[in-house]
Amino acid sequence: MKRFDTELLSIDPVASGYYRISFRWDSHAGIPAPGAFLTVKVGSGLDPVLRRPFAFSSYDGESASFIFQERGRGTKALAALKPGSALDVLGPLGKGFANPPAGSQPVLVAGGIGLGPMLYLAKSLMQSAAKGEHRPPLLVLGFRSKNLCPSLPGLVPEGSVLCTDDGSRGFAGTVADYLKTYRYNLPVCFYACGPAPMMAAVAERAVAINAPFQAATEQWMACGVGACMGCAVAMKDGTYQRACAEGPVFDGLQVDWRRA
Repeated sequence: MKRFDTELLSIDPVASGYYRISFRWDSHAGIPAPGAFLTVKVGSGLDPVLRRPFAFSSYDGESASFIFQERGRGTKALAALKPGSALDVLGPLGKGFANPPAGSQPVLVAGGIGLGPMLYLAKSLMQSAAKGEHRPPLLVLGFRSKNLCPSLPGLVPEGSVLCTDDGSRGFAGTVADYLKTYRYNLPVCFYACGPAPMMAAVAERAVAINAPFQAATEQWMACGVGACMGCAVAMKDGTYQRACAEGPVFDGLQVDWRRA
């Protein structure tokens, strides 16, 4: 983990209200793992006070990127940046995804802004699959409607499945609906990031076919470094884990998604 000042290389709209920022990565900060995150200080003043957390959506050794949705003052300020703008970055932070079991097929599920970490993981798993470590990953993406489907040429793997709740593009239905229709060639392992109802549906499917499930949680974060409990994730055993320190990737079968 390192805090460093860097340069924004590009900012591109990828869907209605969604953007992708690419920036130069400081090699002394270390290699970010798929599932890990960074925080960005927005603006040079005291408002907003808190840094903003984002999952890595790509890393190529020289640059990294993240995808965000414009929702409040902080993300609105990010969306207004131009190439060449300065960024104050802290990262990589958190625990990323573990490798899939040998010979298994990874099924990656993303909903909404959960797309970012799944894109980075998909690229990593395609490389390890090419080495024969496991079968090629399947990426399943879910959005409410076609206007929220991202335009990311070269980043979404060929063969990925696109689902829309209203049937306006791709598979008509939620990712949960699609996972019920998919013919599984066992063994399978699940990875997911998205809203709690979607994560609960993936957990249910994983239990049904006795498959492991790694879940990247999306929590509101205050410090991002484990000093507070602002990003607590409820577990089935009654305990709470910090998304920024013990996570953001957890065993998805141990998370209590009803309280997430």
